Amino acid sequence: MHELSKDEMLQYFEEINNRLAADGEHGEIVIAGGAALTLVFNARKSTRDIDAIFHPAQDMRKIIEGIAKDYNLPSDWLNDGVKGFITDKMKFEEHLIYSNLTVFNIDAAGLLAMKLTSARVDSKDMDDSIFLMEVLGIRSEDELFDIIEQFTHPKQQSMASKFFTTEAFSRYQKQ
Repeated sequence: MHELSKDEMLQYFEEINNRLAADGEHGEIVIAGGAALTLVFNARKSTRDIDAIFHPAQDMRKIIEGIAKDYNLPSDWLNDGVKGFITDKMKFEEHLIYSNLTVFNIDAAGLLAMKLTSARVDSKDMDDSIFLMEVLGIRSEDELFDIIEQFTHPKQQSMASKFFTTEAFSRYQKQ
């Protein structure tokens, strides 16, 4: 399975911009997850896909599908499956500004809250969480639970995420 590098993501964002410009449209993308960790924080060399929310959704979906076909990418190379984890409490930062496309990222605290509440043990979430704790200079487990409470909805705060957060902090402390 091919992963997307930083350069490839930049190439595809440029392509999205060009297609928006050809249609006389302007779009916005907010990247999260591995894409933000790769593109913004340089924590990884690549990501499996780009988890994001985007606007205008219908126009963007057509463009994303077209790029998937033209570049032989999986249909979900850029998807909004993460939209259930992004809350209105999170802070978005402008990262890339093209003529017809603006790409934002979720800040480190919001990303950390997402990673901790998703609590996926079969993913890079543990390593990503530890990296983001380093970026934020986390000093206590209570700080992590405060971040989770600040940026997520109560329904996202499961027992699994509590155990995952405790384990992540324990591993972070051992580094």
